[in-house]
Amino acid sequence: MALSRQDIARAGLRLLNDVGLNGLTLRLIAQELGVKAPALYWHMKNKQELLDEMATQMYRDREDLAAFPDGGWDDVLTERARGLRRMMLAYRDGAKVFAGTFFTDQGSPNEEVVRFLVGQGFDPARVGRAIFTVYTYVVGFTIEEQAVYPLPGQVDERYPARMEALAERIEPPMLAVVTSALPLGDPEGQFEDGLAIVLAGIRVWLAH
Repeated sequence: MALSRQDIARAGLRLLNDVGLNGLTLRLIAQELGVKAPALYWHMKNKQELLDEMATQMYRDREDLAAFPDGGWDDVLTERARGLRRMMLAYRDGAKVFAGTFFTDQGSPNEEVVRFLVGQGFDPARVGRAIFTVYTYVVGFTIEEQAVYPLPGQVDERYPARMEALAERIEPPMLAVVTSALPLGDPEGQFEDGLAIVLAGIRVWLAH
């Protein structure tokens, strides 16, 4: 059986929901593919190379990230941010897999967005910082979201228990602050609020 890096990455993604990032190993992927572990080391030297390829494959599989909505630059960044979050939420620990990885494809995943924003007349250096700011918000938020919800519909029970304990000992104004700081109950709304805040800041910054 001739294996490719994509075959290995896809097998890793299939296993991710079962074992999570900490449990994922090249040896386990080899078992999934029905080969010996040394066959994988021909393609990938270590787990980081595996994660790089898995992150790249996650992105390749998301056709919605290639589409551009009608509208201005903020509409493009909004839809790209939403698509990126959906992509990571499709897998257990998906955001941790994607964070800090090195894309193995030649092109940048944000190349089309960069070209679009530069075409709108924005300074290229500022465009790069704006895109990176949105990217880090989405990845960071989704890492925290997946800590509370490891899988869709599954909640880490420590968080509701903590909120119940806090509700018994702190005043309502402070409780509202703590509650709004956790993606518990309404992660979608919290994500959208945070994204709106980030884009509002970028809008002001790009105008100066």
